[in-house]
Amino acid sequence: MRMLNAIVIAGGLAIGVVGMNIGAAMAADEPPAAAAEAAKKAADEAAHKEAEVKRAIEEAAKKATAGADHATPTPAANPNAIPVPDMPVLEKKELEDGLVIEELKIGDGYEVKEGGAVVAHYHGTLKDGGKVFDSSFNRGQPASFPLSGVIPGWQKGVPGMKVGGIRRLIIPAKLGYGERGAGSDIPPNSDLVFVIQLVDALQMTDTKVGDGEEVGPQPVCVTAYSMKDADGKEVAGATREKPYIWIPNEMMGVSMGMNGMKVGGKRTIKIPKEMNQSDPRIAGDRPQGVPLTVEIELLAVRNLVPPTKK
Repeated sequence: MRMLNAIVIAGGLAIGVVGMNIGAAMAADEPPAAAAEAAKKAADEAAHKEAEVKRAIEEAAKKATAGADHATPTPAANPNAIPVPDMPVLEKKELEDGLVIEELKIGDGYEVKEGGAVVAHYHGTLKDGGKVFDSSFNRGQPASFPLSGVIPGWQKGVPGMKVGGIRRLIIPAKLGYGERGAGSDIPPNSDLVFVIQLVDALQMTDTKVGDGEEVGPQPVCVTAYSMKDADGKEVAGATREKPYIWIPNEMMGVSMGMNGMKVGGKRTIKIPKEMNQSDPRIAGDRPQGVPLTVEIELLAVRNLVPPTKK
């Protein structure tokens, strides 16, 4: 745009100067014939200059339009985006498999166990070059997931974190997406860097360990349970005499929370609001989107998919 304006201004100046020359020629003390000839010559020069300026403007406009057609549009900034934490490393350790864990902030809440489930913000970049391939910070919305469903680097690097903590994981390719990579954003054999902020976690406490069949990844569970809200009010429940049958993935927090239980066992599950999600067609009167505490007893289970052997 500045180039185009410069051309227009330059053209105006050229025409203005030529106009001054015409006026000067006409005002000069010359014979009428000589003055007329000088004026005609100056007018021809002005017309020539004007044509040149016009062509230059047209060419500049074409180039500007072509550049705009091929320019990559800049994505609009998300108003909900959250700054990615960047702070000094408090503690650093490297595991035998090459995974590097850097503690940026030590949390003071619940400590995540191996095979747990978390609510977390994360910012993923390629170690080589620093290209961002995924970021919940940029979206402004944390993600909820079981550690069993993510890459090995997360499965090994997140346990031990406490709610409120922030870690940086430097993950070698073999604990990431390996030789296959992941789409166009993560090339094969790429080392990855994740900044992880632990927002919340699914808390599970066994009050009695069962000795029967273990719950697998796709179970139909027969249970007695009591579900309470943050104020301790019971909002749903079932008894041993009139048990409730949970179908696979009926309620995110309960499904994740019963994983690994054995028949005869009892467990208390504290469900973050982000994991209190159910299909509204089968949720009934159970509140959604709020934190809940579930005390559950596993009476029987039918596994549609066998438990993973440890």
